Amino acid sequence: MIDPEENGFFTKMVDELVEYSKQDPQLADGIRWIDETARKRGVSFYEMVFQVLHKYDITLKAKNWIDTRS
Repeated sequence: MIDPEENGFFTKMVDELVEYSKQDPQLADGIRWIDETARKRGVSFYEMVFQVLHKYDITLKAKNWIDTRS
């Protein structure tokens, strides 16, 4: 698996989202959830963000595949 902390673009993007979350309460709630979940799982915040985005991408692709087969 890719180490998200070694990818400067990814960490910069996440850092910008964290900054933006100061103006967006819903995003701030999501950031807090990711941070709490990362701590519980013993992974870095960036790794948890990567996992969440990866799972979302897979789910979206699966839904799209199902929709095109129906």
